[in-house]
Amino acid sequence: MKFRTEALTRLVEDDDPVESVWDAMWGIWSPASESVSNHYDRESQMVQYEELLLDVYAEFYEDVLPDRCVTDASLDIPDDGAFVVMDAMSVREAGLFVDFLVDEGYDPSVDYSFSTVPSETTPYRERVGYSDIKKEYKTGTVKSDEPSLDGDEDLVWCRFPDALLENIQEGKTKLSSIEEMYEKTERTFERIVDQLDAERIVVGSDHGYVRLDAGHTFPVSEPQKNRLQETFSGRFVSVAETNADDLVGERLVVEADGYYMPVGRYTWPARGKYSTFTHGGLSLPECITPRITFTQ
Repeated sequence: MKFRTEALTRLVEDDDPVESVWDAMWGIWSPASESVSNHYDRESQMVQYEELLLDVYAEFYEDVLPDRCVTDASLDIPDDGAFVVMDAMSVREAGLFVDFLVDEGYDPSVDYSFSTVPSETTPYRERVGYSDIKKEYKTGTVKSDEPSLDGDEDLVWCRFPDALLENIQEGKTKLSSIEEMYEKTERTFERIVDQLDAERIVVGSDHGYVRLDAGHTFPVSEPQKNRLQETFSGRFVSVAETNADDLVGERLVVEADGYYMPVGRYTWPARGKYSTFTHGGLSLPECITPRITFTQ
């Protein structure tokens, strides 16, 4: 009850509802738990907050969040430093990263930014003008846990944790663990930081991800599941390919910037192989992304 009351009070009092939502998200995931396993067990608290927000302020999903994703997605290289993209880093990993940085003697600050819609890498790169950024700034790409940087890169794009999240689970088959994913991601992040000569480092993400494993989804009726399954093969579909206005009317789906996307954690039985750690839709952890800044 206290959690609900405080969350509602902030939503009413704040001029910018995103500030309130981000503070609630960060309050769930920071400070991090002592163990990685216990940290990720907080997912149920996140689900509770997302359901509360949808219940009392559905317009946040329908209007506020998609608008900010379309207009405010950004990738700004600091004048005195470097920008590190940790692909698919969510608020969950940010809480752990901040504790790691503090333990290493840094004094990080945390803010938030946005993915675009759909919450995928390619749309984000198009939105922020990544091809032009690459022409103007020295860019490095990291695809393994043994990065080899020159040190003077302005922008580093690391494929973790996204490439590792995709391999945690397919359907009901567990291939890895979320603890292994994070430990490898942190090890890679540490090596990137050690290799960069930048005075100031900003760490951001192109998008986060949503967990759709058992216990972490929104309830939905069987007819609605069937309709969602008919409409989507992934987390988004172009409005040119289908008509999902009925699902929009039921507040299960949002239309934004030419795409239909499921709201929050609504899901349905997927055909073939699928990952329970996914992105492309319109949920808080997919679309509101952390920004961590620290100096060396």
